[in-house]
Amino acid sequence: MQLPYKLIRNLHLLASPFIGALVYSGALRANETFLAVVQWGVFPLMAAGGLLLWLGPRLARRGAGASR
Repeated sequence: MQLPYKLIRNLHLLASPFIGALVYSGALRANETFLAVVQWGVFPLMAAGGLLLWLGPRLARRGAGASR
């Protein structure tokens, strides 16, 4: 299975302003809805996307080597 790296990378980059806003904006940090969306939605998806981008090529090589 080929991962859509370009899509994952673009979503990862689009999510970064939300993390930046959480870190640097006290007003947004005080907003409970924004805080919940970032903590339980944006951050886990961004972390998973980062791991896929980082480990994806290694896992693909390992999977290709095991199928031979």
